Parts: sequence; structure tokens; C-alpha cells
Amino acid sequence: MARQKTNNQVSGIQSKMMVEKINSIHNDELESWTEEFWQWSCHIYQNQDVAKICIAVQDTLGLNVNYLLLALWCEQKMIPMNQVIWQKIQSESQQAVDAVSYIRAKRLTLKGKSEDAYQQALLIELKAEQQHQKQAIQSLFKQFQGFNRNLASQANMQAYLETNQVNAEDQATVQQLGQLVQNISQI
Repeated sequence: MARQKTNNQVSGIQSKMMVEKINSIHNDELESWTEEFWQWSCHIYQNQDVAKICIAVQDTLGLNVNYLLLALWCEQKMIPMNQVIWQKIQSESQQAVDAVSYIRAKRLTLKGKSEDAYQQALLIELKAEQQHQKQAIQSLFKQFQGFNRNLASQANMQAYLETNQVNAEDQATVQQLGQLVQNISQI
């Protein structure tokens, strides 16, 4: 009886260690995705044409720049997304979106008043954008674990635009962003 109890304890400890190892691997991969997406976004957004299109569709269509970039990054990574995934990402990241919007509004009130305060607000907004991306990646990662990315192929940008009910005419403008990013990424 004592031997069986000891074997069960060992088995339980081994199971717990295995779960911890799997969680560690998942956490490392999640951190890798988060950092890779942030670095890629910074690289892509440095292009003035990309920034101009992103801001234009953000201001005119109400689309989120981080989600536009996420759609494009996922397409390059062959990570398929659909409307259900987009809805979950947007829902789970809403607090971060609200925080970025609030910080951006405050920053814009500083424009032309205090350059130092404006630059500090810009840095805070950038950190909030990074946090938003992290939350979006975490949400995506939860849904994507164990999924074979080669099983499905869906245009991520198309799914994002449809989720946000962007009409066909405006979709053409946003698709220019996709072509531009593709060209930059190949350099």
C-alpha cells in the first residue's frame, strides 16, 4: 500500500513537472511572438507611406492600426484568422485600446504647448501601444495553440475588414497597405 502511494506521488510529481514544462515552452513561445510582432511593427511603421495609410484608415474608417498590422503579420506567418478570432481578439484587448485612445487624446491636447510634455506623452502612448499588441497576441495565441497553420488559408486583412464592416470601396485603400508592407518585408 505504501509503495503504491509512493508511486502515485511520483507519478503526480512527474505530471506536474510535465505541465510546468509545457507551460514554460508556451510562455517562451508567447514572449517570442510578442517581441517579434512588436519589432516587425516598428520596422514596417517606419515607412512613411505605411504610416500615412495607417493613420488615414484609422481616422476615416475607425480601424485600429495595431490590428491592421497584426492581420498583415499573421498573413506573413501563415497564421489564418477568421471573424470569430478577430472578435475575440478585439473583445479581449478592448481595455488596452481604450487606454491607448485616452492617452492619445491627452497627448493631442499638449500639441503646440509643451514639447517636453508632448514627447513624454508620445512615449507613454507608444508603451500603451506595445501593451495593446501584447494583449492581442496573447488572445491570438490562446486560440491558435495546437492549430496547424497549414490546414486553413484565409485572408486575415479581409476577415478583419469584414468584422468591422468596411465597404468594398474602402477595402481597396486598406489593401494598398498590404501590398506596401509585403514589398517592405521582402527588402
